[in-house]
Amino acid sequence: MGLFDKKYCDICGSKIGLLGNKKLEDGNMCKDCQRLLSPWFSDRRHSTVEEIKNQLAYREANKAKVTAFTPSQVYGNQTKLIVDEAKGQFLVTRSGNWPAENPDVLDLSALTGYEAAVKVNQTEEKTKNAEGKMVSYDPPQYTYEYTFRTRLLVNNPFFDDMAFEPFRSVKEKSVVVNGRPAAVHQAEYKEIKAAFDEMRAALDGCCACLSYEEPKEEEALAVTIPASAFAAAPAAAGGLTSFAFPSLPRTVSELLTLPGVSLHDPFSVAAMAVAAFCRFSEDRDACFAMIDALKGPQPLSNVDKSFIKDRFMDGKGYIPRSYFEGAVPENDYTPNRPYTIRVTESAHSRDQFDQGYITLYLKSGGADSERPVTLRHKPSTDEWFLWNHTGILAGIRTPKSADPWA
Repeated sequence: MGLFDKKYCDICGSKIGLLGNKKLEDGNMCKDCQRLLSPWFSDRRHSTVEEIKNQLAYREANKAKVTAFTPSQVYGNQTKLIVDEAKGQFLVTRSGNWPAENPDVLDLSALTGYEAAVKVNQTEEKTKNAEGKMVSYDPPQYTYEYTFRTRLLVNNPFFDDMAFEPFRSVKEKSVVVNGRPAAVHQAEYKEIKAAFDEMRAALDGCCACLSYEEPKEEEALAVTIPASAFAAAPAAAGGLTSFAFPSLPRTVSELLTLPGVSLHDPFSVAAMAVAAFCRFSEDRDACFAMIDALKGPQPLSNVDKSFIKDRFMDGKGYIPRSYFEGAVPENDYTPNRPYTIRVTESAHSRDQFDQGYITLYLKSGGADSERPVTLRHKPSTDEWFLWNHTGILAGIRTPKSADPWA
């Protein structure tokens, strides 16, 4: 067969143009058929004609899923992770008119793990001197570009990962602090970082976080902001990070009168939320009433309640118990008495403190990474309320008695 002999698509049978052949392992494919494949598929050259036909059948069936897909949560402002909580499905798309693009609709149960990272790239800015040469500023000036990256690992016959950047990158200029260049995060970065963390918390509820990388600013920027350069964020009221409860609350009244807690203290509210969720397995209505009390001006929506019910399916009432000291898979998450819980904060917990938010962390005896919980301040009453609780209900290791491989 000569180089310029006519070729025909082994998928649809149409004639392939001079530069339009897409070689398969055992045949040829036209550009039109290639466009119908999943955008996450990348192994065309090692695929057989039969495998491509199977994928196109899968893609055709996917159209019905797209039509029936009803978004309930959207994460990202660039390539979006869109969730249909009612159906337990998700899709990832960059298109503004995604129903016409036939994005792959996958079950949340197909998620096998995820990776996330915030990368920072530092570039020194230069200026021209009197001789027209590019020289450094004095002190040096830098531009920092932050990129938010996510990679979903999935169980699918045609691809096994979905790597994308859910949020646009953010650029910031260095500022001079005590005569030295330093990075100070502005409102745009704080807003996007908080949204990125919210997406990660939602993913934690579906699968394990395999890796997470924060910006290595100490290395990349080679300078830290002196503690005296800026006013420190006010300390949380009460200042407690450890709470001990003689018993778990059964009602709103018992919840709000637990020893050592107060709605004026965000650490308290995080600890109270865990105690309230422990009630779900015995009385879900009482649990919802307690969570509503902690959410204040914005009670649980029907979608919120559906999400909570889903997290407790298959007897997973042990998840909130796992945050108390002594509760581990080996003892079926049986806490020590009194019920003791520690609430901590990270270096970025107060990134949005001036906007009324704080993100605190809880350590589960069944997980390697700490779980985030976000609180929101109500200035008129100086109280803190539960804002994002999804991290509390993220999946953890199975109790030993329920693990068939234990």
